[in-house]
Amino acid sequence: MIYQTSIFKGLFFSNRTLFQLHKAESIYGLNSRLFWLFFLSAIVFCVSGLFGIGSYVFSPELARSSSVQYEAVKSYFIIGRIFLGLFYVGSIIYLLALFYWIFSDTFYKKFVVVQAISLPILLAEQITYIILTVYFNLPWFSSPLSLGVIAQYITKFDYIIYLCGSISLFKIWAVVVQYRGVRTLTLLSRVKSVLLVISINLLFWSLTAGFAFVNFNTFL
Repeated sequence: MIYQTSIFKGLFFSNRTLFQLHKAESIYGLNSRLFWLFFLSAIVFCVSGLFGIGSYVFSPELARSSSVQYEAVKSYFIIGRIFLGLFYVGSIIYLLALFYWIFSDTFYKKFVVVQAISLPILLAEQITYIILTVYFNLPWFSSPLSLGVIAQYITKFDYIIYLCGSISLFKIWAVVVQYRGVRTLTLLSRVKSVLLVISINLLFWSLTAGFAFVNFNTFL
């Protein structure tokens, strides 16, 4: 059976799509879809760089810079955001797929498809971060679609706030897609599939919170 990769069908008709993926012996169209996902992520992160999102680390240095130095640092920052977007896609698609593949007896490429299907959800979340920052001056961990707002009322510990801010409606949707993929492609039970998907995503969220928690100004 041949599986033709379709991100749209995977998102909105996941049960049928994942069943076809499970039965497939050959997968077509994946590389072109991955190219566009990498391209879209680079664009989204480039736009966030143009708005200066995440540049607070360099703000003290920029204030003391000349106009030429300012433009140079700004250009490097935007380029860095583009590379961050490429790294973001690569880690979510290839690294998380690798973790799932370790606990299965099927082809690694099929888990890459599952991760590719879930990625547009996370890119949509990145777009909401840009909107919230530009129009409402809210940082990503204060998104009303995440647990970050609730965490800020419960604790003052930044790491917990960042971790809860990483857990959003978008992330839950992506987790559901990944769970369905793991459940379909592996022989794991429902409980083991849930624990596997949540554990791997929790590790990823913890790393995200950890990077946000570190004060990089001390290294500059």
